[in-house]
Amino acid sequence: MSAPTGDDADAAYTLGAFLRTRAQEAGLSAREIARAFQQRAEQEQAQIAAGAGGAAAPVGGMNFSKSHLDRLFKGDTALPSGRFLGVFLEITSAAAGLPPQRHQALIREATELLTKARRLKTRPTALPQPHLEPPTTAAAIATLQAQLDLERAHRTGDRLRRELSDTQALMGTLLQIIDALRDIITELDLDLLGASRTAGRTVPRELAERQRTEAVEYKAAAEAEFDRVDHRRRVLELLWDQAQGNLRRLAAHADDGHLLPLPDLPPLPTRSVLSSGLHAEPALADIATALGRVQEYNDAEEQKTAELRRALADNAPLAPDDELAILVAATRLSDPLARSAALRTVLASWAHHPSTRDTLLRLVHDDQSAIRHNAAWGLAAAWAGNPEARDAVAALAGDPEHHVRQTAALGLVHGWADDHAARDALARLVQHKDPEVRQTVAQTLVQGWADDSVVRDCLITLARDSEVLVRAVSAEFLTEGWPQDGAALDALRSLCDDPAESIRWIAMQALARRGYTTATSPVTTNAILQAAELPPSYQKLGTLPVAAALRQRIDFHEGITVLVGANASGKTILLDALALSMNVARYALPVGQPAAASQSLAAHLRITWNDRRAPYSCHHVTERSVEASGNRRASGLRKWQMYLRSLVESDGAPNRIVLIDEPFGFLDPTVPRWIFDALSELADQGFQLIITSVRTTWTALPTARVIKIDRSAHRTASFDPTKLPDYGPPLLI
Repeated sequence: MSAPTGDDADAAYTLGAFLRTRAQEAGLSAREIARAFQQRAEQEQAQIAAGAGGAAAPVGGMNFSKSHLDRLFKGDTALPSGRFLGVFLEITSAAAGLPPQRHQALIREATELLTKARRLKTRPTALPQPHLEPPTTAAAIATLQAQLDLERAHRTGDRLRRELSDTQALMGTLLQIIDALRDIITELDLDLLGASRTAGRTVPRELAERQRTEAVEYKAAAEAEFDRVDHRRRVLELLWDQAQGNLRRLAAHADDGHLLPLPDLPPLPTRSVLSSGLHAEPALADIATALGRVQEYNDAEEQKTAELRRALADNAPLAPDDELAILVAATRLSDPLARSAALRTVLASWAHHPSTRDTLLRLVHDDQSAIRHNAAWGLAAAWAGNPEARDAVAALAGDPEHHVRQTAALGLVHGWADDHAARDALARLVQHKDPEVRQTVAQTLVQGWADDSVVRDCLITLARDSEVLVRAVSAEFLTEGWPQDGAALDALRSLCDDPAESIRWIAMQALARRGYTTATSPVTTNAILQAAELPPSYQKLGTLPVAAALRQRIDFHEGITVLVGANASGKTILLDALALSMNVARYALPVGQPAAASQSLAAHLRITWNDRRAPYSCHHVTERSVEASGNRRASGLRKWQMYLRSLVESDGAPNRIVLIDEPFGFLDPTVPRWIFDALSELADQGFQLIITSVRTTWTALPTARVIKIDRSAHRTASFDPTKLPDYGPPLLI
């Protein structure tokens, strides 16, 4: 199937950009999403094999390869099905930890985008066009200029239509005034001749003469005003014809789409504006007032006509070298893709131009998240220190889209560190309803305003947050600053009673390092393998984060300990070394020889064992060992279920240790609750589990002690003011 074209391509690209944003928000690559789809397909196959029946649109029948997802993100492939979008968003929303309400909102938005793309796809299409090479910079600018001119011509046409309607209405009013004055003059002439048409009417001659003089003057003034309005009408009609010609000329451009039919000229008004049956004196007073208003109105309308004449004269193409003016104007186009492409091009070449600053301040309110994201980046990268830019970026720190608020928060740290107004803007967000916003706020406040008392108070507030991940971030930062601060110490003491083991551990360790004792010892004496450490003299692991952690001693929990760190931080080396150090009756180790680094580390590790709980067996579990142990036709999730169940039911012997290297790495992210339950069941059976992972979401497991091996790997990403974010359509230049 060929890729969509024209408006179809715009709609497909918008849908693809939406899905790409969801993947970025979840921190998942196309390959990881493809593997999650594969796991879903295998689960459905297992259900069918068990007689549970299958879905009407099975995942196994979908195209979810990495290359297909890459093309889908770019809008270069056929539109997906509604079922595909549902599965995709279930995967990404779970990985991002989104609440159900947000997930349902994304489902609705994706469905609307898909419906729009399908509607455009099914409309009648023009004849196929020959393949064209990608447009050059000059061609892209020319196309953008044509789009700008067309939109400006439409707006000018709307103004002309309104002005013509008002002008014709005013002409009708003046004609009625002139007719009324003609009747008044005739009546007064008869009065002066003594032959009034109105029975019983007597007007003193002096009054009649004065009124007749006034009526003649008013009639001359009304006729002069009518001539002005009539001249303006002829000018407006000429401008209307010119506007129609411009619209037809501009609409002929290949990239400007279909021209809507122009409206007909408005008809002449038929309403009456003067009351009938008025005598000369009250009628003349009313007419005098009306003529005064008409004269003021004519003066203002002639100014508008002059502006319209200039607008049509300015509708000529801009000078070829005035690219910035074209691009800035293009950021006002109704097409969001054109606005986004124009903005990215402006940022790439004219980020520090004053007109760019004004454009960015306007676009922080755009309805497209990609445009708000790039506007936040541009203000922070090019206008650091500017108060207006600071306020605009601070407002985006609470944006509903994750990538927008993170860039805004990091931008405040980059451009306005130590600025109290920026700090206070972030501090107000500690009460935000979205826990991800609160977590981002804690991280960025510490980056930009370390040791600040306001930041300390924010962290103390977040230490009482209802979300465990928010409390964990707050606890970590409280341990790193304010060492002798009484309020910070009180907050850490209160966290020693937190329901989550990880948070209790962070708080107790921090207090112990500062010389304070707690009611609960930070070392869990009932663990089989209690601790591991390295002598300072051992330097063979170089600067690996795991070596630094071991020199400070790692204390293990009696149930579940999760060692969290980035890839290549040395977690697997440590796990292999622990397996080699076991003196147990039974082993279940991975296939193959451990690395030389693990063997060397095992020879130098100082391990503290529990004298009362001698280890009976050690199971060293990796994804390869789980794959090899289960039914080949079973899904990855099913294999893990079977393996963990076999450990529970194996022999019933106490004091068993399980070492798990990066479990469930590519499984469907929607099953963490089942994973937590299964591991908690093992811990309840007397197992001690030591797990390595790159995911910080393990903190949500209340019974697990999460120890960060590489703390810097889990801080908020840094702000790069030299690199335009790769978010949105390609640059025009």
